[in-house]
Amino acid sequence: MVSGNAFTFGITTALLSGTLKTYQRASCNEELMELKCPIGTAILVTVARYGYASIGSGGKCSTTDPMIIDNQLNSTCLWPSNLQHSLLQTVVEVCQKKRQCTFNTSPKMGDPCPDMPKFIEVVFKCRPYEFRSKVACENDAINLSCFPNYRVAIYSASFGRTEYESLQCPQPNGVKDETCLASHATEKVIDLCHGRRHCSIAANSSTFGDPCRSESRTYLKVVYTCASAAINAALNSLSAALAITRG
Repeated sequence: MVSGNAFTFGITTALLSGTLKTYQRASCNEELMELKCPIGTAILVTVARYGYASIGSGGKCSTTDPMIIDNQLNSTCLWPSNLQHSLLQTVVEVCQKKRQCTFNTSPKMGDPCPDMPKFIEVVFKCRPYEFRSKVACENDAINLSCFPNYRVAIYSASFGRTEYESLQCPQPNGVKDETCLASHATEKVIDLCHGRRHCSIAANSSTFGDPCRSESRTYLKVVYTCASAAINAALNSLSAALAITRG
């Protein structure tokens, strides 16, 4: 039976997924780059790297200058790993856990290929400030609930067992512990709960399959947050603004 929240789920799921989706920004070298997340969320940097622009492609940061094209075709210069690490460190220091930030994309440690068109690429997520976690042992259920005007946003879910992290749901006497996890558990919980105000997930094989030995005691762990309506609205415009990446 479909609950009365089904209509709300359909409207808000696409927006809420933006709280945890991956965003990609690209900028030409020696330009300022800005990263921005909606109210109630913070930047989580996952990748920051330098790369060469496509020569003569007409795309972002490319060039049609024949001298520069000839230099690039005949060059063997490479981005050293310490320069890439320096970039990641810079972006993390300036942007991590902030709602928005701006930084210069020029290499701090010297440019190994100063005459070549290049770009900086940053991949990040907009993570809500607060996450909660719940655990249910096999054949129990996890109930998630948010206040009015807030909706569930799933960060991750796992079903099965993880060795050394199963204190809340210990194995039966004499059963050796193991690590065994169901595939697509996060996607399943998203389908059941993402965008709803209330939901319930059964921690059983009917929902997630049988990833472990029959004698093992499985459990479900869900990490989630309650995202406000303000975040939902901001995510809609943010997703549209970041839809254009380098090309």
